[in-house]
Order: sequence, then structure tokens, then C-alpha cells
Amino acid sequence: VAAYKQSPDANLPPQRMWNNTGRGYPDVAALGGLKNPYCVNVGGTFEGVAGTSASCPVVAGIFAKLNGLRLAKGMSPLGFLNPFIYKNPSGFQDVTSGTNSAGGESGFTAVKGWDAATGFGTPDFKALSGLVMGIQALEETTLVV
Repeated sequence: VAAYKQSPDANLPPQRMWNNTGRGYPDVAALGGLKNPYCVNVGGTFEGVAGTSASCPVVAGIFAKLNGLRLAKGMSPLGFLNPFIYKNPSGFQDVTSGTNSAGGESGFTAVKGWDAATGFGTPDFKALSGLVMGIQALEETTLVV
């Protein structure tokens, strides 16, 4: 977090818009967008959905599947995820461009590594399954959320 705040590429928004002390956020990101990147079945009709109301359940589903893999092999669930996430940034696809500004408001800039726009990036199920299960799990897993 400190390296991000000192990076000239971060192009931080005005200090009045964010808290300079304490924990950095977000930890991770997922496709949210405004153009309905996800399709859901609502009463027999498929509709597009977007935003955090769509991306948060995707991330939760990925970690639920990872816990399912662990439980199926007699391993304990992951529990509180932050220590795992911060020790395993290789389990995420780094987002290195773009911002999280909206409606003309200042936002944070995505840069290499952790940033205040996308955290460590988007979950990579194949990489994460390898990290939580061991390298042999990479060939055995398929994600269906």
C-alpha cells in the first residue's frame, strides 16, 4: 500500500476523498462494468447484470469452490482470506491500466502490483486452486459458478 501511494503512476485523487491511514482497499477485483458482463436467469428469462452486485458474488463463488476442493480432500476451509490473499498475489491477474472513477469524480489508477483501484487484481481460479491444493490440482479443476 505504501509503495502504491508513493508511486508517480498512481495519480492519487484529492486527499479529501480518501483515508490516508489504516488498511488499503480493495483487496481484489472482478469484472463489474456497465455493459452487463454477466448473464443470469430470472424467472426463465436471461438478463444481463453488472456492477458490484454481480462481481462480488463471482468472487465469493470462486472462493466457495476453492473451499469445496479443499473439503473434498479432507483439508480445512481457508477461513479469513486476507492473509492468504496478501501472501499469494500470484493467484490473481494483475490489472495494470484504468481507473475506478465514475461520473466525473476522481478515482484511483490501476498500476502494476496492488493498487487502490483493483487490489491485487481478478481471481485466477486455476492459479488459486494450485495454491490452495498443491500443483497437481491445476489439471483436475474446472470452474462452474
